[in-house]
Amino acid sequence: MSEQGSAVLPGVLALLVLMTLVVGSLNVVLDEYAKGALRSAVDEGAQAGATSGSTALCAQTAVRARKGLLPGPYTSRTVITCRVEGAFMQASATARLPSLLPLVPAVTVHLIGLSAIEGEGS
Repeated sequence: MSEQGSAVLPGVLALLVLMTLVVGSLNVVLDEYAKGALRSAVDEGAQAGATSGSTALCAQTAVRARKGLLPGPYTSRTVITCRVEGAFMQASATARLPSLLPLVPAVTVHLIGLSAIEGEGS
């Protein structure tokens, strides 16, 4: 019996496992970048809102920052809201981060940025 071609199947399986690991690692990197970008957006929005005292400006600033840092499918699956919590402006973002692999579910993250409202309590 000939052993010609007997290494093809293990080689293909090894490549499949390797590609899955590479794409999975890339997905983790993209998710971490998206979380960092959203963190920056909510912090920037909260600071702008606290300075002006306006929740509308808070939301506009956060959305503008998010669009600049997170293009594509990440932007469409993100909700940003702002509200006053005592002496703080709170900007929050909830996002559904898509997966690059069909077998891996999307990740949902919720981030909150707080900034003290100027002139409150002084």
